[in-house]
Amino acid sequence: MKQTESNFWKRLKKRIDTSYECPTVTRIENSSTPGVPDILLMDGHKNLHLIELKVCTGNKVNISPHQVSFATRHANARVWMLVEVQKSEGNKCYLYRANSVMKLAEHGLKEVAPDLIFDLVEDFETFIYWIKTSKRLDSPIPSHVKTA
Repeated sequence: MKQTESNFWKRLKKRIDTSYECPTVTRIENSSTPGVPDILLMDGHKNLHLIELKVCTGNKVNISPHQVSFATRHANARVWMLVEVQKSEGNKCYLYRANSVMKLAEHGLKEVAPDLIFDLVEDFETFIYWIKTSKRLDSPIPSHVKTA
């Protein structure tokens, strides 16, 4: 059965509510400023993340020009695109940094490697830990730290 972005949000919210990391999340309902991501998440380090949610069944992710523009303007911040890829063998979530969104809109999933792939049910804590420990792209990264 094909899931919608709204259903993806509901399943994601359930996982957030049961996470041992205890992130705080707010759904952003904003029709006056197109392109602003769907959710605001505060992780355990009190970092704020803006996350755009998408659902797709094939290679193409339906990203609006406003969403590309927002991601491009905020490419160095903690802005993400979380895509649930729906397949008959099971769904996977693909996480992209904002600086990958334009290429993702142009070329699709097969051409743009995600920063993280995870299963919403089995690997959710990995996702929360991963964004919590991520660095802003304009932050210096110590040489001993390995990034995705």
